[in-house]
Amino acid sequence: MFTVESIVFAWDNQVRLALRLMEDVSDEQMLFRPGGNMNHPAWIFGHLSLYHSALVGLISGKSFEDPKDDPVYGFALSKAPEDRSLYGTKAAILEKFSEGHEQVAQALLKATPDELSALPSLPRWRETKQTVGFMLPDLLLHHESTHIGQLSFWRRAAGLPKVEYPDRSPRTGMATA
Repeated sequence: MFTVESIVFAWDNQVRLALRLMEDVSDEQMLFRPGGNMNHPAWIFGHLSLYHSALVGLISGKSFEDPKDDPVYGFALSKAPEDRSLYGTKAAILEKFSEGHEQVAQALLKATPDELSALPSLPRWRETKQTVGFMLPDLLLHHESTHIGQLSFWRRAAGLPKVEYPDRSPRTGMATA
């Protein structure tokens, strides 16, 4: 049976891989678009970070702004903006991503059965998803891993070498059975 802990384990592995993919990337490269038509890392991380507060709101049953409508990171955009001032430094981008990731993990680990069986608080999601618990794997695993895959592909298109997978150990104190 899948547990919240097993989802957090996968979530933790995703953040480690995402950060590993950026270790040798410079601030200047964060907005580089090989071929001129792919999402750059600054946008990908900002987009994923936008969903962290949405995920915490979703788990707690609180309302939040629909991420699709964000003027910089929303998916309704036709192209990621290239204005460097919108993104900040690589360090700031990755720090926000890491902090948001941990906030989501903590919200998951504290989630009650009632919170997970509630209807999603965002009207657009409530129309198509049965419960918060049903929706979470799609947002936590499918959505984020798709964008992390874009980062890996971006590295290759940018001429950067393959990276080794980071440690995949469960977080300290996590039940693994």
